[in-house]
Amino acid sequence: MTSRILGAAGRLGRAVAVLLLVTLAALTLPHLMPGSPAVAALGPTATPEQITAYEAKLGLNENVLAATWRWLGDALHGNLGHSLSTGVPVSTELADRIPVTLELFVAAQLVALCLALPVALLSAWRPGGSVDRIATAGAFVWLAIPGFVFGLLLIWIAAVQLRILPATGWTPFTEDPAENLRHLVLPALTLGLTEAAVFTRTLRGQLLDTLDQTYVAAARSRGMGTARLLLRRALRPSSLPLVTLIGIGIGTSLGGSVLVETLFGVPGVGSLAAGSINARDFPVIQAVTVVSAAAVVAATLAVDLLYRKLDPRIAHDHR
Repeated sequence: MTSRILGAAGRLGRAVAVLLLVTLAALTLPHLMPGSPAVAALGPTATPEQITAYEAKLGLNENVLAATWRWLGDALHGNLGHSLSTGVPVSTELADRIPVTLELFVAAQLVALCLALPVALLSAWRPGGSVDRIATAGAFVWLAIPGFVFGLLLIWIAAVQLRILPATGWTPFTEDPAENLRHLVLPALTLGLTEAAVFTRTLRGQLLDTLDQTYVAAARSRGMGTARLLLRRALRPSSLPLVTLIGIGIGTSLGGSVLVETLFGVPGVGSLAAGSINARDFPVIQAVTVVSAAAVVAATLAVDLLYRKLDPRIAHDHR
């Protein structure tokens, strides 16, 4: 019990250290810019008073450690600063946009899993067969094509040619669930199709290793059916890398869906980050960076705990 508590405390301590380092790096960004960020953002016609006020908002009038300490204190009270472009509290911007990004992420994972699971299971059960060869070639082609190309192709087919789905825009689920789903289909497919190729290759490799294990051969010799063997004996221990990919994807989706959200006009965290970078809106950029890092750390810890549920043989106590 003591070793387990120490292991959990160690993981938590590392997580806190990572978040502190990311926060320090994010708050250092304005200080690292060549020249004055105030002049770059306000233009050469800015008055000295405007430059001084802008630098005060960014904390450039104090050292990085002091600015980081102050930012962390404010963040613990829910204050992530105000957008320099709109004046809206950053916490309000994130509260509006995080649910949109998470909805898109969940839909994309469902698309990816629905495609990857049956293909990977069939490929691993008959390696070298027709399904396996087609899936392997398709996955390599899929991974070689940039995601935005799929997005443009889907827009051309579904929105331009067939006119069955909107090309861009967003409707909140609370306003109109049906319209929300119509706007969700194309961006979810764009993300999900790309991830399905990664999931398929990862899961197939793990399944091949698992199917070579002695306990699987024993279950097969006892006459266990193919479906039950794959789902009950092989899939669960083989799903650990898949759980890792999905878990880490929860965190990276907050800042990693910039291209898709921008392409389809989805008002999520990715499009917020893209607009803030163009506008040099440092408070928003810093908050998105830290919140994304916190999501990645939390997802990593959750995956670490879920590992034990999926495969109790994995020992974490020594970590």
